[in-house]
Amino acid sequence: MKLTLLLRVWVLLLILGTAACRNMPTGNEGAVAIANAAPDEAVTQPTTVYLVRHAEKDISNPSDQDPGLTAEGEARAEALRSELEGLKIDALYATKYKRTQNTLKPMATARNLDVQIYEAHDFNGLGQKIKEQHAGKTVVVAGHSNTILPIVEALGGKRPISDISDSQYDYLFKVAVAPDGTATVETKKFGAAVN
Repeated sequence: MKLTLLLRVWVLLLILGTAACRNMPTGNEGAVAIANAAPDEAVTQPTTVYLVRHAEKDISNPSDQDPGLTAEGEARAEALRSELEGLKIDALYATKYKRTQNTLKPMATARNLDVQIYEAHDFNGLGQKIKEQHAGKTVVVAGHSNTILPIVEALGGKRPISDISDSQYDYLFKVAVAPDGTATVETKKFGAAVN
């Protein structure tokens, strides 16, 4: 009787083992399935950051510490929207000042995106936040003449120019941060030419 029970258990285990083997991949099937899996784009794509100085500010009232844009500045903000029109933009960042926020306003409105506020002189904090929260995506940052180039450096790039003067509003920097942390910087101008 014990032998019959033992034989039945052995046959049951043999049947279950055979069924389990049929469901397992054989040979290289598992490797093929892994090789065909879609890679995580955020890990394989560069993080692209476009940086601009705010557009022309209204300096008609010297006591105004937070001026908006002039008509020329509003035209430049529209030119920025147009310049980046065909790109998928995932996030917009500006400082607490009207001039930076208004520079991104046409783009924010057209894309239904909120403008996120960052601390103007926290270059490394902004760079780290973009790399961590927007890896593999495209971000636009509006800053100031004395903050844009330090942000380029915080993203791992090298300054493409030595400085931005108070009269220069037409620079557009593109920083591409590869997944390994290396960064390349491209410089162009947009909108109406500045003297």
